This record gives sequence, C-alpha cells and structure tokens, in this order.
Amino acid sequence: MEIFGKRVKQELKIQGKMQKTMCEQLQVSKSTMSEWLSNTNEPPLEMVVEIAKYLGVSTDYLLGLED
Repeated sequence: MEIFGKRVKQELKIQGKMQKTMCEQLQVSKSTMSEWLSNTNEPPLEMVVEIAKYLGVSTDYLLGLED
C-alpha cells in the first residue's frame, strides 16, 4: 500500500489540511497515522474508508486503483 501514504499526503497538501487535524477528527494518534503514511503499517479497511471520506476522495483513488 505504498501509494496510500503518498496519496493521502498529496491530498492533505492540495486541500490545505493538516495531518494533526485529520488525526483529531478521525480519533487516531499522530504516531499511528505516521506509520500508515510512511508505509510502516497498514490501516484497517474501515480507516481507509474514513480517511477517504475526510478527504472527499474515493478509496480506489487512495489505494491506487484509479487516478
């Protein structure tokens, strides 16, 4: 899921959103989110869905299944 972290970071930057704010909204620790975004660990599927909703993009996009 290497593309996942890259796309989440890209969307945060494009939308002018902060990782810290996303963590607070999704009730995830900053360290856990950092692991997901650096591809050290994979998020549960439910969290992929929540992150996609927060960013207003599809899960397929975040997972690299569509551009």
